[in-house]
Amino acid sequence: MAHHVPVAAHTEARRIPAHRLGEKDMLWAWLRFARATVEAKATGLSEARLRARLVPSATTVGGLLTHLVTVEHDWFGGVLGGREHPVPFGPDDPDGDWRVADDDDLDGLLARYRAACRASDEVVQALDLDDTGAQTTGDYTLRWAMVHVTMDTSRHAGQADVLRELLDGERGW
Repeated sequence: MAHHVPVAAHTEARRIPAHRLGEKDMLWAWLRFARATVEAKATGLSEARLRARLVPSATTVGGLLTHLVTVEHDWFGGVLGGREHPVPFGPDDPDGDWRVADDDDLDGLLARYRAACRASDEVVQALDLDDTGAQTTGDYTLRWAMVHVTMDTSRHAGQADVLRELLDGERGW
């Protein structure tokens, strides 16, 4: 039985992962798919639509991108990779990583997200699934972090999907 799902032109290049990959490759493929979905939902938005607030919270497509940069930096770069990154939020500003700066534009946000993903991929490449990386106080494995970041990215891809449809009517998985 064929299902018709309207697919936006810039999402057509995405393909679901092959069915017979090994565990690490499968996890990594789904993470890349979720990342590509977020990028596809942001691609082509005007600066105004990138920042448009359509829900009571401060959630915007641009904010999703800035938040996901923090997610990539924190889990792969920080927890597993041991890299220091500035934390854009804290007790006085819990939503700081959702903020889009006045001088941010779509190309810059996408470039920052892609750079964060490339840095994360270097950590993923270097570790085995049961490795805990550079952390000294936790027991998070690469496997756990990959599942967590894939889940978080997929959740935000769904939010971006709804926001995009509300912004300009564009739909598609």
